[in-house]
Amino acid sequence: MAADFRFGQERLSGLVWGDPDAVDTLCLHGWLDNAASFHHLAPELSSGNIVAVDLPGHGHSAWKPEGSGYAIWGYTRALHALVSNFSQPVQLVAHSMGGSAALCLAAAFPEFVRSLVLLDSPGPIITPENRIAGQLREGVEAASKVRPSRVFSSQDEAIAARRKATPQLSEEALKLIVERNLKSTPEGYQWTTDPHLRQASELRLTEAQVEHLMRSVTCPVLSIRAENGLMPASFFELRMKYLQNVESVVLPGHHHFHLEPDTVAAIADQINGFHNGG
Repeated sequence: MAADFRFGQERLSGLVWGDPDAVDTLCLHGWLDNAASFHHLAPELSSGNIVAVDLPGHGHSAWKPEGSGYAIWGYTRALHALVSNFSQPVQLVAHSMGGSAALCLAAAFPEFVRSLVLLDSPGPIITPENRIAGQLREGVEAASKVRPSRVFSSQDEAIAARRKATPQLSEEALKLIVERNLKSTPEGYQWTTDPHLRQASELRLTEAQVEHLMRSVTCPVLSIRAENGLMPASFFELRMKYLQNVESVVLPGHHHFHLEPDTVAAIADQINGFHNGG
């Protein structure tokens, strides 16, 4: 079921499984994806009352104001407003960039987060301290180069374009993501995602800041790394040592393994066992 969540100037769109008035699980997608990435996983979760949102600038959710940027900590305000309206602390299930946003929320507002599942997500991308000035320059200069998203003559053409970026995705998974990221225009089909999402960041966290952030997460964490994911195992091992209470497992599949019917069952089993205490 589709749903909109409004609070002040913020508006997040999403998908709901179960009772929207008794949400116990919140799912957060990765960069340039959307809530539809949980199409197969959400129905397999035992928690029952689940919301998957389109993060700001993605899917059907509103874009951030011009000049606001999409720094990873910038999602915290909207997510805090969202979970503040739920009747109970949530279980977060988050993929890739969504996992980084979830870590920010769990660290800053632990009272709203009961547990956290990271799906092939070792935490935020960093900028080394000796690259801060250069990163700032790149981000500022990139802002003037942002252009409107291209227009496609058909949905199939848009799917073909997304396939070039994520060739490991099955046709079914591609279609799920692309259809929710498209809007119809008089000229054809255009991405609903904010073009500024592709812009270089003006600033990122340093590794020391990421360590502090992750050490501030007090809830139990389950990290599920994809065997054929984007980051090496050694990097995951380093980052997971920052967490106070983490269980780490590795499952077959690529970075978007939670989107694929042949790998989603094993992921759901791990999450359900974690949520049910073993």
